[in-house]
Amino acid sequence: MSTAKLAIDPLWQCLCPSWSSASLLRATRAVSRRQRAPEQRQCSRQSTWTRPCHNATTVHHNIRTYSTASFQPLQQPRSKSRAATHLETKHDANLEHEETRLLYGRLRISAAEGQTNACFTIAEYLVKERKERPNVQLYNALILSNTHHELGAAWRVHDLLEEMREAGLQPDVGTCHAVLKVLSVHLDHLLRTEILEYMHKRWFQLSEEGWHDMIAGMLREARFEQALERLDKMRQERMHIEPWLLDMAVFALCDAGEIEEAFRIMRTRYDAGELRLRQAVWAYLLDKGSEARHHNATSLVWMSQVNRAYFNPSSGTCLNVLATAAQAGDAPMATEVFTHLSKRGSAFRPIHYELLISAYLSASPPDLGRAISILTIMPLEKLEPTIAQTRGIFMYIKDKPALVKQAVTTLRELHTAGRKISITILNLLIECYIEQKNLAEAMKLYKIIHTFAPLGQGAQKSFANIETFNLLLKGCRVANPPDEQQASFLVSELLALRVVPTAMTYDRLILCFIEAAKYALRRASEMQDPVKAKEEHERGVELVDWSFRHFADMQPLGWMPRFGTLEALAMQLARVGDDRCWDILQAAEDYAERVEGYEQKRRYARKNVEELWYAQRGGREEDQSPQKAGHGDHADVAAIANWS
Repeated sequence: MSTAKLAIDPLWQCLCPSWSSASLLRATRAVSRRQRAPEQRQCSRQSTWTRPCHNATTVHHNIRTYSTASFQPLQQPRSKSRAATHLETKHDANLEHEETRLLYGRLRISAAEGQTNACFTIAEYLVKERKERPNVQLYNALILSNTHHELGAAWRVHDLLEEMREAGLQPDVGTCHAVLKVLSVHLDHLLRTEILEYMHKRWFQLSEEGWHDMIAGMLREARFEQALERLDKMRQERMHIEPWLLDMAVFALCDAGEIEEAFRIMRTRYDAGELRLRQAVWAYLLDKGSEARHHNATSLVWMSQVNRAYFNPSSGTCLNVLATAAQAGDAPMATEVFTHLSKRGSAFRPIHYELLISAYLSASPPDLGRAISILTIMPLEKLEPTIAQTRGIFMYIKDKPALVKQAVTTLRELHTAGRKISITILNLLIECYIEQKNLAEAMKLYKIIHTFAPLGQGAQKSFANIETFNLLLKGCRVANPPDEQQASFLVSELLALRVVPTAMTYDRLILCFIEAAKYALRRASEMQDPVKAKEEHERGVELVDWSFRHFADMQPLGWMPRFGTLEALAMQLARVGDDRCWDILQAAEDYAERVEGYEQKRRYARKNVEELWYAQRGGREEDQSPQKAGHGDHADVAAIANWS
């Protein structure tokens, strides 16, 4: 049955040249379909509702062919036992007793509530029983009914718009707003763009509700820039913006990591005195803002909501807030987080104290005294400070001698006040002196360590640990000149205090003697007096021998030095013509699994040792082989062969 074509007013066509009967709704052609036989029309999308086939019994064409076809609602999938059963909707008996105008009102109400089945039932009844011609009101209701989150679909809107075009019905402003509302639930940005262009060409005014639907759809499609531009335009034109849309924007922006924009929206609402701000929105902004270390957003929520006890964030969120405060140097907020956790009885962990220390050190100006005092508070919570908690203070004062002295004074005051001074804190200050290559001050602090023992325990020996001695041995190596005598004294102190050495202790002891040997040999080469030069050279060779002895002491314990130490020892032995350099390389070969990085660097180490060995031998042809160089030990020859 052919449908009547709408007459086109020439004046109206002149004012709107882009409109024609052939292109009435380009918006409806985004998913246009070629005409095919009814039995060949197949559903191409999956939905909670099965997409109907375009035959004589489908809902859409039934509106146009109202005089001959039966009008049936869409088919809905059932459980597996009734998968093949079609939903048959019968007319409500009450429809027969209502006036047509009341049925249209009922249709509009059902459409607004997203009652898809009810809308199609009423529309079918109006067309079939009341002989109503298909009109814009019917199509508007059918389109609007697709706002249901399960029963609706954007493709149904495409089909309905296509039917309107084929029937010669011109979408009005209500149609456009209905489409926008559906597309705020079932996304299709191409159709939305076409509808907005159509409204612009027809000079249709977009209502405030239409603005909300348009922006909601854009937010759900993650088209944030366009959505925010339109929100700003609504504010500029003093339109009323519903809180639900702003809440939706905050949630969507936070999910996308756009915390700055979400903060801007909430800041504007808070400053405007908006009363009904949902706690869920505040909580989500705090969660995502602190996770992203966004200080402004975190501070706004914490100060305006958490401090006023409007809601209680989780422990994980509190930890993120503390990390944000530490990064921004917001010591007051970091302290408030501690207070909040303490009031609800949360157990503190070392990471909490580490972040609080960072907050005080990042403040403007930094508060070193408070940061150090936190380390003395940890034992009160049965937590001993570790090197992880001292890294922030070390990085801050390592190159500032005056602040190191200030820290010692602060520790003395805290000790007098009855605070427990952990050896970790004292090691921190020793490490700072070592970083400044000030071995003298480091040794002074070592010698007064025992004075920082708890007051109630009376006089006692130093409570220095192995980390203390390892740091001081490093100081002996980096001192100018290297102080091997002080290193020997520290070894005797270590044994006297019955402190168990580690592999690092031997490693740094070896390096100290190697550096001392280098210094002595360099001085010998610069001396003018042959006698003194010989004595200094012999002293250097002796120091090299001591470094090898310390290496030998490690072997029964099953320890190996680090790769760099092994290479330095082998090179120094080769430099003085000591063929035990090959023993070092052989040991590294035998215990390669204990030496980190050995497999990657072994060839370079061998090359360096060979160059020094041959250079010391004068580079003569007969010395190019360890066998001709007097290295008669077959084991050493085999070691060199294996090293290749």
